[in-house]
Amino acid sequence: MIAETHKRGMEFHAWMNPYRAVFNINKSSVADSHITKIHPEWFLTYGDKKYFDPGIKEVQQYVSNVVKDVVSRYAVDAIHFDDYFYPYKIPGKDFPDFASYNKLGNGLKKDDWRRSNTDSIISMLSAVIKKENPKCQFGISPFGVWRNIDKDSVNGSRTNGAQTNYDDLYADILLWLKKGWIDYVAPQLYWEFGHKVAPYEILLDWWSKHTYGKNCYIGLGIYRAGSNTAWKDVTQIPRMIDALRTTPNIQGMIFFSSKTFEKNPNGWSDTLRLNYFKEPVKTPTIK
Repeated sequence: MIAETHKRGMEFHAWMNPYRAVFNINKSSVADSHITKIHPEWFLTYGDKKYFDPGIKEVQQYVSNVVKDVVSRYAVDAIHFDDYFYPYKIPGKDFPDFASYNKLGNGLKKDDWRRSNTDSIISMLSAVIKKENPKCQFGISPFGVWRNIDKDSVNGSRTNGAQTNYDDLYADILLWLKKGWIDYVAPQLYWEFGHKVAPYEILLDWWSKHTYGKNCYIGLGIYRAGSNTAWKDVTQIPRMIDALRTTPNIQGMIFFSSKTFEKNPNGWSDTLRLNYFKEPVKTPTIK
């Protein structure tokens, strides 16, 4: 796959989710050699999934070793982490990391401790990747809202009610950008123009002002085609592309997901092929 990608002048970004270990404990088939069987003490069950406990240092080292192995053995152009750090909250249920917090919290408030755990793994991975292959990029595709304005009147976005990276997933994306731990950010802006909680236009502007010199690629939710009135509008994706292409500090876009293009929803596959991406372009230069 990597060779075929490079043949076509494209980059190969290895997409990973760092902490989900068993997608569905009721349905998934797990081998005896699976890491959850070898080190059951590293894992917590939350809802119907099993997760690594991010507070355990051995877990952070294990994830780091996996990434190091991929970067050392394969000619990947980037390691790309999705938005799953601490899991999305289940109403009325707290993530059950009580034991590791009581043991390792060091007097920090639990929210701050959780964020420090996520900061640690991102910092560690950044160092490992660059040491193994300085040309390999490290990118994050976070949930589209970093923090709502009611929680942070200075840096929060004019959004309301959405779960956020900072307060719910314990992922301080802005810190990682400021520290230079990641090479690019690809926020998932899967909402339409004028959305009542998280309007596309508001978040596009917000991210353009919070890139801290790193590349920013906007995630567009083409998979949402036909899901409601807004996504039945054939101009929705074209207007999003026009907007991001005329917004400062935005270097491109990512569509989720490629399989949607097979159905040519709202004629968008044709629109992109014949208009927006008629001519091939070089991959963006990393700053």
